[in-house]
Amino acid sequence: MDDVPTLPAARHRATPGRRAPIARTTWSPLLARPARARLRTIVALIVLPALVSSVRAATADDVRVAPYADTPSPVVEAMLRMAGVGPADTVIDLGSGDGRLVIAAVRDFGARAGLGVDINAALVDHAKSRAAQAGVADRARFEVRDLFTTDVGGATVVAVYLFPAAMPRLRDKLRAELAPGARVVVHDFPFPGWPADRIVSLPAPQKADSVGRSDAVLFLYTVPPR
Repeated sequence: MDDVPTLPAARHRATPGRRAPIARTTWSPLLARPARARLRTIVALIVLPALVSSVRAATADDVRVAPYADTPSPVVEAMLRMAGVGPADTVIDLGSGDGRLVIAAVRDFGARAGLGVDINAALVDHAKSRAAQAGVADRARFEVRDLFTTDVGGATVVAVYLFPAAMPRLRDKLRAELAPGARVVVHDFPFPGWPADRIVSLPAPQKADSVGRSDAVLFLYTVPPR
């Protein structure tokens, strides 16, 4: 039998009636790294799970509030016509996407001014480019903003296409900030507890791929006197 090498005996003083302690050596890949690398690893192990959790929470919240989906052009036209948009109006689109509603409001309906806000900077840049191509960049503005912190007090018409979870909070914001008589036109998901002045349904087969339905339901509201 080959000789098996043995480790040097641990230097422990045995006492009568007690077993001598066994020396153990524990190896860890973390401890084997240089001190600076170990520190970076420890920080990453602490910070990364919290960061991932916060990103997931923010992403989920964005999806619940305003998922991006193109509003078909016929629906855009119907929304603006339903709200009676004209030369005296300032139109704000909360969650403006590629900017088509704001552009149509100033180009096709003669609105005095339009503002689109979106949290997606790439979509805002795209909307600005489209407004420039349409020749209405001086009246159709787009900004990266949170719709809930956007001041809508100067609008006479507000357009909304958000999911139901956002609607109670937005309802309270609009009724507090908009002047009495301002109109709000909503796509698909009505405000709870606020009776609509008009409800219109129209076919929208273009929506089938993006949201799984082939119609659009529009709701028109007027801000009541305070």
